[in-house]
Amino acid sequence: MKMKFLAFILLAVNLFALTPQEKNALEYMYQEEKLARDVYYELGKLYPNVRVFNIYRSETMHENSVANVLNHYGVPLPVRGDMVGEFANPELQELYNELMAKGKKSLKDALEVGIMVEVTDVEDLDKYLNSATSPDVIALFKFLRAGSYNHYNGFNRTLMAVTGKGACQLMDSRWCKNYPFQRGVGRYYRNYYWFAGSGMMR
Repeated sequence: MKMKFLAFILLAVNLFALTPQEKNALEYMYQEEKLARDVYYELGKLYPNVRVFNIYRSETMHENSVANVLNHYGVPLPVRGDMVGEFANPELQELYNELMAKGKKSLKDALEVGIMVEVTDVEDLDKYLNSATSPDVIALFKFLRAGSYNHYNGFNRTLMAVTGKGACQLMDSRWCKNYPFQRGVGRYYRNYYWFAGSGMMR
């Protein structure tokens, strides 16, 4: 009986504890979702008549959802969400600065920035999903990835409408993708404690 009880306790710990890799992944993805939100929010002010930059509202939801998971596990946020354009990770800070510099050049560049952000998100999420073991972390990352698929397609459609060409014609092959479009995927995750809804900027 004692052995069975001990096995149950060990199983519970395994199910509800983050691995160090998952902790690092959550901290990074929180900032990466914040980067997407901050970039689109700022570019939306530069190009106010281009609706696709309203995707920053979805990125706010994604950022808050990752924050809820970090809070659930008692992990402090690496940076406050309301500090627009500021990141604890120096690589993401440099990336934000580079993306904003490109996006300010022209609307075409700004739409290409959106494509670059979403492909980078998917690449990082795929990497972290390969090592994730916690069920809620896996569900969260799949949710974020589905959102990035949709956002990529939105930016690519707008780029084609503006220039007559898409990412596959205008950009490096890394940014040429055929992501599935998954409308309404968020409803499958709303029972998870971390789902934040539309929310406000933290």
